[in-house]
Amino acid sequence: MPEESARVTAEDGKLLERFRTNPMPSSYEEPSADTLAVIHRGGDGTGHVGWMTDEQTYCFASIRARTLSTRCEELPARHAPHISAGPHLDGTGIGENYSYFTALVLDGRGRFSFTGPSHGFGPVHQATVAFPSGRTAALLVYEVLGQHLGAAEICDEGRAHCFNATAMMEDPDSP
Repeated sequence: MPEESARVTAEDGKLLERFRTNPMPSSYEEPSADTLAVIHRGGDGTGHVGWMTDEQTYCFASIRARTLSTRCEELPARHAPHISAGPHLDGTGIGENYSYFTALVLDGRGRFSFTGPSHGFGPVHQATVAFPSGRTAALLVYEVLGQHLGAAEICDEGRAHCFNATAMMEDPDSP
């Protein structure tokens, strides 16, 4: 369930309508509007949404002017605070020069932002979802604005959760 600031509102009608035209990855069901978290509201029905299909699986969707994409990932077996980030969409081959990273921070809460220089990146957009068990997950999206990315770190306000903004998916259980 998304926290209040990330819930779908009446103003999200066009975004939600366009999201519903995007086919879900095989074996995943389309989320209900009450479980969908709006991470970023762009103009004219564009933006980013995310949801947890269960406590093991999360999904991100990008709704752009000419492209729609959805990706779902399984969480690692160990439920330590987990960060997974990776390039989600590079639309240059389909006529839209747009790419971004997504990250999920288990037990993340509070505002995430770049801690220092963030050359080549846009702002961090986020939404928080809460599980029935009380655990939370912060869903983050940040755009790539340039071709030459500087080293950048993203942290929450208390610096309890920090990660390299260009890190690929990391599984804390892998050797």
